[in-house]
Amino acid sequence: MPRDANAFAAAFEALLPQGLAWARNHPLGLGDLFTGMAQEFARLDQRVEDLFEEADPRTTYELIDEWESQLGLPDPCTAAAVTLNARQVVAWRKLAIQAGQTPAFYVALAASLGFDIEIHEFDPAVDVYDGALTALIAGGKYRYVWRVHVLTETDFSVFRTGESDAGDLLSEGGGLDVECVINAAKPSHTHVIFTYEEP
Repeated sequence: MPRDANAFAAAFEALLPQGLAWARNHPLGLGDLFTGMAQEFARLDQRVEDLFEEADPRTTYELIDEWESQLGLPDPCTAAAVTLNARQVVAWRKLAIQAGQTPAFYVALAASLGFDIEIHEFDPAVDVYDGALTALIAGGKYRYVWRVHVLTETDFSVFRTGESDAGDLLSEGGGLDVECVINAAKPSHTHVIFTYEEP
């Protein structure tokens, strides 16, 4: 906790040598000198305290631009982060979340974005498939393919012929963000299929 000006002034006074020349109530205003000096020391002490807040991307304010620069933000998955709180969350996620290859890692990664997901690996020993797909899976065709099923409801736009354009976003509720983040974190030799809960 930062010390205030009174605490610094008292510390200065306590460091005075003994003797009549250094009387605490000296008529030349030694106490006023200490008060003036103490205010600057208190300001500096507060700025040191502020630096502890700036050292954590979750609480930074003044150094958010430096955090983003060092972390390579914004990136293609986080370009939409505009509020300070969103920028802090994105910076923290990029700094704190290390890559992993387990389903638990991707579930935690999606949870950090506010999404509940399930991971499905194409394994006939785990899931039941129709005969033709089971043969393909058993033959190794889906060895590097896995599916992310997003349980969190997402609002989808409807694509209409003659009204919608190629490239129009089909998701307005952030689904593309979770897709981008998971695709950026997945092993490069794998392919992810995304499915969503029906609204």
